[in-house]
Amino acid sequence: MNKLVLVGNGFDLAHGMKTAYNDFILWYIKKGFSEYLQSGKYSDELMDIDSGNLRLFKSELGNRSIAEYVDGFYEKDDLNKLLQNRRTRITFGLNGDTRRRPEVPFKVRIKSTLLSKIIDHCSISKWVEIENLFYDELKLILQDSNQSKQEDVRKLNLSIKYIISQLELYLSSITIGSAAEYQTIFTNKVNTSDIVGLISDPFYERYDTLVLNFNYTETVEKYIDKEQIIYIHGELNNISNPVIFGFGDELDADYVRLELSKTKDIFNYIKSFWYFKTSNYHNLIRFIQSNKFQVCILGHSCGLSDRTMLNMIFEHENCISIKIYYYEFPEGGNNYTELTQEISRHFKNKQTMRMKIVPFDKSSPMPQHQKLAQLQLD
Repeated sequence: MNKLVLVGNGFDLAHGMKTAYNDFILWYIKKGFSEYLQSGKYSDELMDIDSGNLRLFKSELGNRSIAEYVDGFYEKDDLNKLLQNRRTRITFGLNGDTRRRPEVPFKVRIKSTLLSKIIDHCSISKWVEIENLFYDELKLILQDSNQSKQEDVRKLNLSIKYIISQLELYLSSITIGSAAEYQTIFTNKVNTSDIVGLISDPFYERYDTLVLNFNYTETVEKYIDKEQIIYIHGELNNISNPVIFGFGDELDADYVRLELSKTKDIFNYIKSFWYFKTSNYHNLIRFIQSNKFQVCILGHSCGLSDRTMLNMIFEHENCISIKIYYYEFPEGGNNYTELTQEISRHFKNKQTMRMKIVPFDKSSPMPQHQKLAQLQLD
């Protein structure tokens, strides 16, 4: 029996890597303010920072770094307050009159509706889902009755294109994290007790492992040969396997409206059309058609942005088990139930779903590099 391991961003996070979209957005904002501090202005396709009192900004920073300054607003869920920053000071006229006038250490202009919504959703209390926000914005454009749909789609596509370029730049700067106890998860054979109604069959003795890596990073190569990995969403800085970023739910009720729309370029960042650029998707199909297999979920949220692919995998007749490696919250509890709820969205046949998902008492938590480091210290 084969094993198909789905690796998502939680896997990189478990290795101590700051790969969450929140981390990326904070990096992007810090980059803008750092350049403003150096040159008095910052400008790119999505955001401008200028026209402020740089001396006042330096005074406001004090001994803090740009990172500490931005993080201070983020930790109070005040990123929008930072970007809409206003100050007031008292000035004295020649005749001794006083008056209050606005004083701004900087002015930020967000030129992208998508970026504005991303920042609105980026807070310490919740994760921002850039791909979902992109799709929501695309649907809103198509619902609008005005004549500017084509131009609005063009602007949205330019925004997501630039965001992708910045995300690739950010992820390329991150050092791969410390190893954790994952080796056995990739190398051990499937535990037959995970399977409901398993019949002894010599064919099941065949054993191959394939990692379906939804990340752009190479972290998983610490544990398994690259020949056993499909970078389904592309690799960093590899023109032969470009980064795929967008939305991938053709089962969504609103998707039909996209197909019926005559607006051009609406599919530019729908994942399904990017899969044609490489053989990765076909290689995945060959694997799941070759033998019965168990799915192991490592750090993938199983959200709707990958629904088309996950539905194909989970409801395939050769998929006979889905094993969840859940995250244990530091304050207690875990996300096992949440993951089962997300997985259920990809099933039309709920009875089959209940047969395939391995129950909690036979599931295991994801190893975390912090816990491993603490054990080594103790």
